[in-house]
Amino acid sequence: MILEILLLLGLLCLWFYHYCTKQFDEFKKRGMPFAKPSFPFGSRNAKKALMGEVSFFDVDKMLAENEFKDEKIFGYFVMGQPTVVINDEELAKKVLIKDFDHFTDLRPFGYDAETKDAKIVKSMMSNLKGDKWKKIRSIMSPVFASGKLKLMAPHIIKCGEHLESYIGPIVEKGEEIEARNLASLFTVDSMATAGFGLEINSFANPENTFRRMCLSLVGAPGYGSSLDMARAVFIMTAPGLAKLLGVPMFPKKPAKFLQDIIEKTYRHRIESGEKRNDIIDVIVEEMKNNDLSKDFKEEDIEILLVAQAFILFFAGFDSISVGLAQVIHHLVIHQDVQDKLLAEIDTVLEKTAGEVTYEAVQNMDYLHRVIQESGRFNNLFSSHERTCTKDYPVPDTNITIPKGRIVKVFFNSVENDEKNYKNPKSFDPDNFLPENEPNKFAYMAFGQGPRACPAMRYAIMTQKIFLAHFLKNHRVVSSPKSNMG
Repeated sequence: MILEILLLLGLLCLWFYHYCTKQFDEFKKRGMPFAKPSFPFGSRNAKKALMGEVSFFDVDKMLAENEFKDEKIFGYFVMGQPTVVINDEELAKKVLIKDFDHFTDLRPFGYDAETKDAKIVKSMMSNLKGDKWKKIRSIMSPVFASGKLKLMAPHIIKCGEHLESYIGPIVEKGEEIEARNLASLFTVDSMATAGFGLEINSFANPENTFRRMCLSLVGAPGYGSSLDMARAVFIMTAPGLAKLLGVPMFPKKPAKFLQDIIEKTYRHRIESGEKRNDIIDVIVEEMKNNDLSKDFKEEDIEILLVAQAFILFFAGFDSISVGLAQVIHHLVIHQDVQDKLLAEIDTVLEKTAGEVTYEAVQNMDYLHRVIQESGRFNNLFSSHERTCTKDYPVPDTNITIPKGRIVKVFFNSVENDEKNYKNPKSFDPDNFLPENEPNKFAYMAFGQGPRACPAMRYAIMTQKIFLAHFLKNHRVVSSPKSNMG
């Protein structure tokens, strides 16, 4: 028996070695510069990420800004998976926009199964492909048109009023406020009400079930599982095996909790005819106005709606709250910027007797530039991913990117190029003044091209409403615990 176990372990080790090394000659045979791999981690940048020495969000940076800084395209390995990096602005434009027909898909997540949760994951806009993706994209884009956002704004403004009530007593006592936590309280409430018609008020009850489940879903410190990162890394580095084993993309309990809420809300709206002008309402309306029968079965319509609402919440909740925390951080450091912003908020709100309205925040141009500059100066990512969907001969080279290859467009150098922004090395909202001619393509906070985030205007509006309420009666300063770096 022991001999059989040892033999099985030996075979597994041989299989794992073969799996990790079978494509190690991929870039060499294609004539592409690459970071030399080694078993089992792959290239040195991937090893550092897998060992927790650098963030996965910056896994391309150590190569693109050093060893391969003069290469337009290069490759590296994450364990056995070859990854192509685009490190040139003009080539990035081709991949993301001009030659998009070769890069229409994102990295595949999820797995093939007939279970409900598997169908929901496969139906998310981020996982849909070809004509199905185009159809859902055409439905989701109008959801965030200015007219629809104006109708959603009152729900978010109510959360801003809760924010003001919450911080008032804290300020009177002279207590510190942790910016990330404050932004999280606001963001979960605003997305719950503007998305699903749920009145939560996490300021009154921070540990409510909805917020705890949302924090668990995104793996927030103190709420997520220690297995969350391991699961994500496994899916990314061994997608075929993850698919074979049916590894879920999201932690099951919080995912099911949110899915059930969306389903119940959707069914209630259909049965009662109730309208709140929130995201669920608008998606239902857009689906009714579009013929889905060509691409989807009738029984899949509810799953499609749940899937889009779910991924919008998952993608938006943490990114909006982190973005707000970064804006506050910059205002603490750059008091001159904060002075100009406070003056603008005072001027605009003077015309509305201090009331924050959709029209008021739309007229806060400097606030808009502060948010844009924060997203540029401290982008949450350094690359955008695409999957090559048909062989792509790279212009002016002898290199071909094969179908199925993961391609990462590194944009950190684009965001910090002096030809794209007047003062790229500093935090300067005037980088986005029209007269300074900012390069629109170089603003990568929400992506570029047809696969860019469709909810950009919603995210910026939410941040504006938060900051208008937060700063109309207060200013932010550092505390002994502040990280001033």
